Amino acid sequence: MDEASPPRGPDPGEVGSGPRVRPVDLRDYADFRRGPASCVRVFASEQLAVDLWCIEPGASTGVLHHPDRDVAYTVIGGRSWFVTDDGEVGLDPLGALLVPADTVHGIDNRLADPLIVLAASAPPGSAPEDPATEDADALAAAVHWDDQRPGPLRRAVETLLGTRRDG
Repeated sequence: MDEASPPRGPDPGEVGSGPRVRPVDLRDYADFRRGPASCVRVFASEQLAVDLWCIEPGASTGVLHHPDRDVAYTVIGGRSWFVTDDGEVGLDPLGALLVPADTVHGIDNRLADPLIVLAASAPPGSAPEDPATEDADALAAAVHWDDQRPGPLRRAVETLLGTRRDG
């Protein structure tokens, strides 16, 4: 890194003694070229999975059923209709819905705009993480590193963990 480059945290792909926190820009995973309704696994741990659904206008996920997983959906862009055995719920961007395990459901895009939905599920299931659609060496604009000027929350976390460096 030359001196003109801004400070950057560790590579999110590092394994071992590196940080456990892995930032991504979800725009790197939003890919409508995979089909009319595609699901991309962004993260997976032993406890949780995060998937990104990209659904073309007029398309749907089809019937989804996770007998042993709760899934929390959040609409990122577009307008969705969630169809469940209880009925239908329409959600605008930043609307969210919890679908308990063993609930038959699906996501429908009835408008002319693409639909993007984030899904967090626990336990995660067995699907592996997908690679980002963009250059894996460069995080997109939504991820910013600034270890040089810690804010008050960073100082509080360091104090709590006993890792605070004064100065």
